[in-house]
Amino acid sequence: MISVFLSHSSKDKFFARKLAETLVSYDMKVWLDEAELKVGDSLIGKISAAIDQADFVAVILSHNSVQSAWVTKELHLAMNQEIEGRRIKVLPILIDRCEIPDFLTDKVYADFTNPDDFDGPLSRLLHALGISRPTSTPVPAPVPVSNARTTDVTGADSLEAFDDICIVRVDMDRAYRPDPEKLLYHIYFRLSAHPPQEWVQIFEAERQFPRHTMWRHAWIEGDYVVVHCVPEEVKQYHLNDIKVDVANSNAKYRQYLKRVASVENREVQWRKKMEQDLSDALGGIDL
Repeated sequence: MISVFLSHSSKDKFFARKLAETLVSYDMKVWLDEAELKVGDSLIGKISAAIDQADFVAVILSHNSVQSAWVTKELHLAMNQEIEGRRIKVLPILIDRCEIPDFLTDKVYADFTNPDDFDGPLSRLLHALGISRPTSTPVPAPVPVSNARTTDVTGADSLEAFDDICIVRVDMDRAYRPDPEKLLYHIYFRLSAHPPQEWVQIFEAERQFPRHTMWRHAWIEGDYVVVHCVPEEVKQYHLNDIKVDVANSNAKYRQYLKRVASVENREVQWRKKMEQDLSDALGGIDL
């Protein structure tokens, strides 16, 4: 069985989980940190052992991962083994238009940046992994992710039902100073809906990179965006920043839902073909 170590930033978990599920459906063993690491494990020891045992290290490249110290460590471990002639091979997977690390620039990467095209880059990735993709897609086996949410809602239904989240108002009654000796407040921006977990992860990723010198920490708390700032800064800086980040999170969440719907559509088509094949083979039996 082919084994794949999936190196990624935790901020890209929404993509990593879906890719892991797809690879598992092709009878691959996928190492995903949240499924494998347990309380008390040595991170470096566990990860080093996993990379040492893997056939491939697939690294998800994004604005988040190229800034991640852990992803960099994982890549160095994998590249050192590749350079030393080990059987391991590093496969870049691009999900954002980001700066690719110098030691990966000579490698061909699977380009998943187009949310409307999952099958094309998936086919190229499977080819690199040594898998000849069948004409019908196998039934995906679940990735053992302990904290993943379970739901009966399909990706297509979620895409259809999702309305863009927007800022409704500033909730002045909630504003407070966590440190009375400082002028910084927690300012609460009410959202139009409680955002899904994956949307929150995308929003957090959007906030990773300061765009100006007055950049402040912001996070999601229930159906609020909370900004730690001086109130006088809100109109000039932070309200516009949050609007941009919310809009980008909406767009990227829709891309994520499209990818989910694409995978689920392939599953449906496979099931229909399987049912038709069974009907053709067994329908005429006269007992």
